[in-house]
Amino acid sequence: MRLRIAYTKKEDAKFIAHLDLTRVFERAIRRAGIRMVYTEGFNPRPKISFGFALAVGTEGEREYVDIDLERGLELGDVLGRIQEQLPSGIRLLEGQVLTTGAKPLMAVLNAASYRMRVPMALPIQEDRLQEGLQAWLAREHVTFSRYSKKGPTDKDIRPWVKSLTGNIQGDEVVFELEVEMGNAGSVRPEEVLGSLRELENLPLDLDNLRVKRTGVHVSYQGQKSSPFELLAE
Repeated sequence: MRLRIAYTKKEDAKFIAHLDLTRVFERAIRRAGIRMVYTEGFNPRPKISFGFALAVGTEGEREYVDIDLERGLELGDVLGRIQEQLPSGIRLLEGQVLTTGAKPLMAVLNAASYRMRVPMALPIQEDRLQEGLQAWLAREHVTFSRYSKKGPTDKDIRPWVKSLTGNIQGDEVVFELEVEMGNAGSVRPEEVLGSLRELENLPLDLDNLRVKRTGVHVSYQGQKSSPFELLAE
């Protein structure tokens, strides 16, 4: 029995690293008395696979995971028993049994949406904000330096951004961002806002940026679908 589950990753759970998330689910399922399928070999691992990793400290409103179980069980009972063992902040939203041959999450998910709240370091007028956004979106290339152990690497992040909007709410700016994702990588929300601040001279206090991933999607010909909707086709 293969399950696909949608879940939240909020509150203190947002600080659980992606690699640790497998152990969190494995432990919860084991404590729920549900037997999982394990890989073969010297170091068997449970067959649990997630969608694209969520950065530590970023909340997720609707994330996905596929889990292989040893035998078929009633879906509602499985979800309820697992939920009882999960830490606060991880809430199971929906589940569906996968059919034979269903493609894994990483083979179908290709886009993500984010909501970003950032204080203004100096007051910004709404028309100045919109002017900066339009100027950024009109650029063919946006080079951003990404740092790693090997040193800085320049990357053109513009092709990854599908849409970017923003509006002023009180003393902060709320941005909505949609990006492409894939095996070749993606772009981080803080990189988009960092380049927006630098290139368009917008005084954004990125040290106090708050990011929430509102969803991961299957994007095709301008339409966004969930990996559940694909299974229903």
